[in-house]
Amino acid sequence: MKFMCEWCFKHGAGKKWYLNSRNYLRETALEVNAEEYIFEVWKQFEKVYLQRIYGISMKGPGYKFDIPIIGRALKWYVNSWFRKETPLKGRNPRRAEGHPGQVIPLADAKKILEMAEPVIRVNCACRHMTRGIKDPCCLAFGVLAESVPKLPRYVPDRGVEPLHMDEAQDFVEEMNNDGRVHTVWFGPMPYIVALCSCEMPECAAMRIRTSYDLQFLYKGEYVANVDFTKCDGCQSCVSRCSFGALTFDGSMNRPFIDGWQCFGCGLCATACPQGTIQMKERTSFPALKEVW
Repeated sequence: MKFMCEWCFKHGAGKKWYLNSRNYLRETALEVNAEEYIFEVWKQFEKVYLQRIYGISMKGPGYKFDIPIIGRALKWYVNSWFRKETPLKGRNPRRAEGHPGQVIPLADAKKILEMAEPVIRVNCACRHMTRGIKDPCCLAFGVLAESVPKLPRYVPDRGVEPLHMDEAQDFVEEMNNDGRVHTVWFGPMPYIVALCSCEMPECAAMRIRTSYDLQFLYKGEYVANVDFTKCDGCQSCVSRCSFGALTFDGSMNRPFIDGWQCFGCGLCATACPQGTIQMKERTSFPALKEVW
């Protein structure tokens, strides 16, 4: 998936795409008509994700993806929606065109919050859709923060509450401690609108990716790597992986990480008291540098 590298060149100004301050500016929002776009996405969240992406069928969601040839063609077609960049103001919010996200570790989540403003905490759209619960575990930026008051179901019970940078950073650290996976979202690209902290199975994006390999949510820029010389076998990392990448070998008393399955969320690394697990750049692994 070479376009991931292209995103960083095109939208990252030589950095990771989500660490370019220009992607948070109101001028960028105006260029891509972000206000109208993101309001339509969140207003019709259930329709966007259930009808357009999953597909409604008596056979269950997404069954067509398993049909030979047709399934591959359909998957390619749906994937093309998420990374669509042109026309800037003509992307269809009902198909989430130009609205992909990526998994990020806690350290990068905190860096994002140094650039995003205003920031408010909002009810998670996925958790509201799947469980009907109000859980203010996501952070909205810029025009999305301004649009949420018009969408009451995403407003927390105690109302809209702007967060200062340090408050927002403390919040994502709390979410990390609770085992939530951080994801950052275009809305539409290159404008960035949200930092979510959710988990399996509630997160629609994680389910779509792990169940059907649809590129609505990309793997992170990092891969977890174990330094066995530091590991004391405490197993603090064991329950932290949502993607099936980490297993613990009882006979060797050591964790093992499958780099092909790792999404780079960093939850295992932040749980390790010995600093045994380090997050390394995905591109530093020849076999994984295009596995997004």
